[in-house]
Amino acid sequence: MPEPQLLREIADCLDEGLRLQSRVTDLTKQVYQAIGLTTAGRALRGRVTGLFFGLLAYLAELTRLVNEET
Repeated sequence: MPEPQLLREIADCLDEGLRLQSRVTDLTKQVYQAIGLTTAGRALRGRVTGLFFGLLAYLAELTRLVNEET
């Protein structure tokens, strides 16, 4: 697969990951509200962000590898 196409695929994964992060955050807020827990504060956002940090770091590493090969 040509490198520009690989970089587009990585960018698409990044976009999809960020959309999924937003959906998980919204769903978490809905569940918290449904069971009577507070949704305010950084802890909620921190948990969801932490879930996706590894994915974002991995995609950055893939981008770096592709760029090193060019």
